[in-house]
Amino acid sequence: MIQINRLSMAEAELAVDAALAKAKELNIGSVICVCDAGGWPLVVKRPDNGKPTSVEIAINKAFTAACHKRPTHTYTNAQSGGEAFGIMNMHGGRFSIFVGGWPIEVDGEVVGGIGVSGGHTREDIACCKAGITALLEHLGKTADFSKWDSWQPPTPTAD
Repeated sequence: MIQINRLSMAEAELAVDAALAKAKELNIGSVICVCDAGGWPLVVKRPDNGKPTSVEIAINKAFTAACHKRPTHTYTNAQSGGEAFGIMNMHGGRFSIFVGGWPIEVDGEVVGGIGVSGGHTREDIACCKAGITALLEHLGKTADFSKWDSWQPPTPTAD
């Protein structure tokens, strides 16, 4: 029997609202999605100044981060000529390889993902981190993004 932790809708909403507050502070209209560990959206919000096209992008970023258990910006090896080139065509094109998706980890377990669409690189990352930080603080935990801030792709094997 496998036991897992799951995000509640209230916890997902707390993360989305914190990310939206950060987007408002940055004066951008970001769409935010928090999904469960299986990539299914729990909460999606589009502010009045959010782009309609950003809804699906935010959902896909959250899906990728949760299901593949790493931030979407780490897919540098998915660019043309890279060993993972073409991965963005997987899962009906839902696999996102650009910035704005982050896994939500609690005690080392990925319990969901957050996806942000509407800003530029630093803005989307800031919103992801704001949402995760608010959630973890609510749970009495401290956010630590260091393992992803300095992440480097693995060296390809010579096989």
